[in-house]
Amino acid sequence: MKKWFLMRPQNEQISLAVLAGALVVYGLWMGLLSPLQSARDEALAQNVRAAEVKQQVNAMVTEIQRLRGAGATLVKANLLTLVNQVSQSQGLPISRIQPSSNGELQVRFESVLFNDVVGFLHQLETVEGVIVREVALTQTTVGVVSATIRLAQGG
Repeated sequence: MKKWFLMRPQNEQISLAVLAGALVVYGLWMGLLSPLQSARDEALAQNVRAAEVKQQVNAMVTEIQRLRGAGATLVKANLLTLVNQVSQSQGLPISRIQPSSNGELQVRFESVLFNDVVGFLHQLETVEGVIVREVALTQTTVGVVSATIRLAQGG
């Protein structure tokens, strides 16, 4: 091959050398650089897709947190409304009602009939599904009590 190359005139040798150099450059481009560039482009596209998915997930998290906050308020409001409705239907005047941060309510009755308090608790727990967490009763006179009741929303 070397002998054949050296037998060619000088201008052909130069042309062949330039052509061989161009073929080497083309081979390197097609064999190494083009696949690397394709892999880089694909990795960039994956990064863009991952960033889009992250934005969607962040939006979902924000929406879930917003709904949880609204849901907690709704649960408190529902429990409060339910307690007010049942106390009115039982004829029990509420002295104090205090919502807590964990969604529970503390209800205070002053000088009410014991049987009315039991009926109130029965209605809330058995019929409405409210969880009675704590009941504290203090007898004021025969059959009349003051009651502090801690309630939670049932499942």
